Amino acid sequence: MWIWEFLHVLIGILWIGLLYFFNLVQVQSMPKMTEEGAAKPYTQIILPRALFFFRHAALWTVITGLVYYVMGRGVVEGIPSGEIMIGMLLGIIMAGNVWFIIWPNQKKIIAGELEGDALAKAKRNAFLASRTNAWLSIPMLIGMIAANHGGIMAGF
Repeated sequence: MWIWEFLHVLIGILWIGLLYFFNLVQVQSMPKMTEEGAAKPYTQIILPRALFFFRHAALWTVITGLVYYVMGRGVVEGIPSGEIMIGMLLGIIMAGNVWFIIWPNQKKIIAGELEGDALAKAKRNAFLASRTNAWLSIPMLIGMIAANHGGIMAGF
C-alpha cells in the first residue's frame, strides 16, 4: 500500500509544482517574453510539454489518491477523516478545472484558433481557473496533511 501513497505524493508534487510555476513564473513572464519575441517559441515548444505533464499529473494524482484511500480505509491512521475528505474534494475540483477549463482553453490558444475577444476570453478563463487552483491548493494540502497529524486543531 505504501507504493500508492508514494506515487500519490510524488505525482502530486509534480502537479502542484507546475501549478505554482504557471501562476508565479509564466503569468508574470509572458508580457516580457512577448516583447522580446520569445513567447512564440515558448508556447510552441515548452508550454505543450509542460501542459501535458500538468494535466496528466492532475489525473494520476487523483487516481493514485483514490486507490490509496480505498486501500487504506480502516488500516491507515487518518483514513477516513473529515480533513482527508475535504482535501480529496478540493483535489478533484482542481483536477476538473485542469481538464475541463484550463486545458481546453490552452489548447485553442496554442493552436492559434482564437483572435480578438475570443482569445482574450480564453486566456482569462484559463488564468482564473489556474489561479483558483493555486488558492484551493492551500486548504487542500492542509486537509491532507492534517488527516495524518491529529487533525487541524492538533496541539491547540
